[in-house]
Amino acid sequence: MAREKMTKTKIDGVYWYKLNGKKIFGYRYKYYDRYGARREKTERGFESIEKAERALIEVKASILDGNVSFVENDNLTVVQLNEIYIDANKTNWKPTSERNHNYVMNQYVINSIGHLKIKNVNNIVVQRELIDPLIIKGFKEGTLMSIFRRLNAIFTFAIKNEILDRKKFSTPNLSRASESIKRNALSIDEITRVLEIARTKYKITHYTCLSLLFLTGMRVGELRALQWETDIDFENNIIHINKTKDRYGSRTPKTKNSYRKFPMNENIKSILLDYKKWYEEIMETYKFRNPDGHVFVTYAGEPIGERYLKRIIDLICEREKITHFTPHYLRHTFVTIQLSNKIPVSTVAALVGDTPETIYKVYAHSFEKDEVHASKLMDEIINLSSFEESEEFEK
Repeated sequence: MAREKMTKTKIDGVYWYKLNGKKIFGYRYKYYDRYGARREKTERGFESIEKAERALIEVKASILDGNVSFVENDNLTVVQLNEIYIDANKTNWKPTSERNHNYVMNQYVINSIGHLKIKNVNNIVVQRELIDPLIIKGFKEGTLMSIFRRLNAIFTFAIKNEILDRKKFSTPNLSRASESIKRNALSIDEITRVLEIARTKYKITHYTCLSLLFLTGMRVGELRALQWETDIDFENNIIHINKTKDRYGSRTPKTKNSYRKFPMNENIKSILLDYKKWYEEIMETYKFRNPDGHVFVTYAGEPIGERYLKRIIDLICEREKITHFTPHYLRHTFVTIQLSNKIPVSTVAALVGDTPETIYKVYAHSFEKDEVHASKLMDEIINLSSFEESEEFEK
């Protein structure tokens, strides 16, 4: 296909050509790149001479300001920018971080605006091409913001690394999106009933896991990663939380503030000691199935799986006609109880490892009195009995 005939205008570097009988404008600008090589920047498709001139002026200004990289990268697409972003960050990411980023970007962002040049991504594009179609599909506010944050992250990276001079979009309008379902905390009566049911009708691992999640606000992955030898210190009444475990195995936590020491209260220590007696008995037969000494195992001596607790909670809710909840509700319940009893936010944050870096620095090195008090508060709120397994429960 022959190229359109470019005709000079009165403005140096700006040209016009005919496309489908309509006058269209473009520009050409010669410059030297960072290595002293002669380059030419061209762009076409402008509806007016003013727009072409303005674009040319922006190119000239970037080059005069020493920002040659902006000029060289302005044809970069969202797909290409995302690839650069992943390549620059993957060595520092946890495996789950990379998988989550790739899933969100490929599933939502790339499919909708991946082909666009990054310089053309503005508020209208983000709203109409990315967000609005997802709102129509019923996506909730929280999910939409998670998707938007991924897009925002790669553009912030582009600016920081002088690939792009600025972003042309801000937070999208989510007023038409339905509100995210908020995680509910269980009431004291509800959690007491759940734990009593687990204690009297289910397995000791079920009861101990659910109790520990409630008493510590620990994440399920952190609970699964606990090991007797390195993490449970009965002498100093400390639980060391320094790793997590998912379907791909144990790994270090995602953030620095997730590393923490949780002070054992009397309930926690009593329940763990009771559980340890059972554990040692079962391990006499099945020790070979748990070579790394993970704390929580099944009745067959194998470390509990990723969906182990969700399955038992689903079963309890179904059998006992309890409103459904997830393991994370227990973490949320712990935090809610602490805050409602006027424990400082920073103290609660230090206990659950879910705060910004500045909070972590204040509380990571030693226990403050407030942290020990916050743990002991759970003893005052609920009294847990020793495990009592019913013969009626079938694994």
